[in-house]
Amino acid sequence: QPWPHLAFGKPTATNGPEQDNLPSLGPAGRVHCTMQDWAKFVADHLAGFQGKKALLQASSYQTLITPPFPGSYALGWGVHKRSWAGGNAINHNGSNTMNYSCAWMSPKRDFAVLVCTNQGGDLAARACDDVAGNLIQLHLKRTADQKDN
Repeated sequence: QPWPHLAFGKPTATNGPEQDNLPSLGPAGRVHCTMQDWAKFVADHLAGFQGKKALLQASSYQTLITPPFPGSYALGWGVHKRSWAGGNAINHNGSNTMNYSCAWMSPKRDFAVLVCTNQGGDLAARACDDVAGNLIQLHLKRTADQKDN
């Protein structure tokens, strides 16, 4: 497991679940999984958001991305109109102050990007968002190049 770092770059004294936030803050910032398992989780949600076969009923996924109040926040997911997504982009990000991760999905274009780092803080958040943006643009360019060939 990557060793976590505080916002100013200093490594934490220990590593592992005991170094994390208090259990009372879970699951908001206390989820531990491999990148492969996170990708499976996001792939399931992407399929569910598209109405394809997934772990939950299609209506459950739609509930997850329908803001219950005015705004773009919907039960853990942000829902944002983005041209690169061809409509709504679905995202989630989070930190336990020592690690940071973000996921962006485009159900209409059937792709997602996942980015994480073993540092917390605003600098880590901006870096992950920049990497996610670059990955999205790379994907769109490769998709366009494949259509041209």
